[in-house]
Amino acid sequence: MESKIISLMDTSTTITLLLFTLFFMATRSAAVQSIVAQSVSKSNELQKCENGLGATCGNTIYQHVFERGNEVSKECCSRLITVGKDCHDLLTEVTIVYKRTPEKKAKEIWHKNDKAWEDCKQSAAPSPKGSSELQNCENGLGAKCGHLIYQHVFKSKKEVSKECCRRLLSIGKDCHDLLTEVTIVYKRLTEKHAKEIWHRNDKVWEECEKD
Repeated sequence: MESKIISLMDTSTTITLLLFTLFFMATRSAAVQSIVAQSVSKSNELQKCENGLGATCGNTIYQHVFERGNEVSKECCSRLITVGKDCHDLLTEVTIVYKRTPEKKAKEIWHKNDKAWEDCKQSAAPSPKGSSELQNCENGLGAKCGHLIYQHVFKSKKEVSKECCRRLLSIGKDCHDLLTEVTIVYKRLTEKHAKEIWHRNDKVWEECEKD
């Protein structure tokens, strides 16, 4: 009789532990799924923010907020206003976390983050047309060819491949000039240096036309 009671107690305990384990796993699984879903959502949101701002303006604003870089151009201000304050804050937040920025330094960065936003609101009204034009130019050229042509025009490095020439010609001379102009403004190049850049800008276009 006693052995049967012990056996029943063991069985009851086993079932209880099993139910508890299943409940814990289900709860944990739901929590993990929730975290994963939030991470994916935030990742998608971050990607949209980066795409909306563009590589050139994204780098300009990063340098301004984190590295005490150059002033933000009107074009980049327009793009920043277009993507919105939430995107601006998200990009800053992710960078602060990634760089493991100390609290004191983070406060300074948030101050510059907010100041950049306020300055942009005052200096440049939203310009979806101009912003979308620059975005279309960058998308049409693509990251790889964009980098290659940048190196060729601004660094006198690397020849432009036939594929990148085709992509450059497909987006048009206006796009080519716009991308160069935005970069010149961002870098605050001297007039003499800018003339050299424009010469190489036009030269690469002519060479691509020949191909």
